[in-house]
Formats: sequence, structure tokens, C-alpha cells
Amino acid sequence: MSESYLRIATVDDIDLLYKWANDKTTRRNAFNSRQITYEEHQQWFLEKLKSDITIIFIYYAGETPIGQVRVDINDSNGLISYSIDVDYRSKGHGGRIIEILETTLRAELPDLKVFTARVKKTNIASQRIFERLNYQSTDKDDFIEYVKDCSSIQ
Repeated sequence: MSESYLRIATVDDIDLLYKWANDKTTRRNAFNSRQITYEEHQQWFLEKLKSDITIIFIYYAGETPIGQVRVDINDSNGLISYSIDVDYRSKGHGGRIIEILETTLRAELPDLKVFTARVKKTNIASQRIFERLNYQSTDKDDFIEYVKDCSSIQ
């Protein structure tokens, strides 16, 4: 696998993120599964870019952007949401994007102590990733919540 890294999203990423957001599997795994209009995406994305409590990263393998990961911050908790481009799924990138995110957040935001993800019960691939990365799972009504306490990890 090529060297992989994250960079913070910019307004120039709007079309790429729109494409990824409306991917059939991404929509099926999202809690709101309907297609997103470009106008809705544009409004949401520009608000998120301006937000002090949201960070969106673009995930690269080498020179190729192949996914995105977002963290919404609430005090010491970061809620994680991610997706991988359809052409790069099932190649280890899902786990790698979360590992790099954890390392980045621990270095850049040391007050962030807990990482959380909410995964639909039908999204087996994401469940396996969070379980492999030692997140603790709690079964909720319509999703599984994964939590990792990173307060003792250096």
C-alpha cells in the first residue's frame, strides 16, 4: 500500500466529497440514506468548513485522494464518520484511515480523550474495523456505538 496520510479539506474538495457522499453504498450506510442535492451538500459542506467543532480530512494513498473522515467535537469526545471511494474499498483503507485519524487527533488535539463512531447494524465492514481497532461496542436500537478511551494512550 502506498504511503497514506490525511490533509484538512478545503473548499476545493466540494465536488469530490459530493461524489463520495452520493455513492450508492455510502448512502445505504448513512443514517439518512436519501440522495443529497448539490445545493444541500454545498450548504452543509461550507458550514462544516467554517465550524470550530468539525474537522474534515481527505485521506490519500500516495497522490490519490481515496476517502474522507470527519470528526465532530463535543468537549473531550470526537464523533467519527468516514467513507472510502468505491474503487478502493476492501483494500485495508478503512482501518488505515481511522488509525491515522487517531494518531493525528492525539497529536493535534490532546484534550480529545474519547473517540466514538456510530455504525448501522448492516454495515459489517465498518463494524469489523472498529472492533479490530479495539473500540468497545454497545448495541443501540438501530446502530452499534463504538467507543475508544484514548486518555491513557500516548
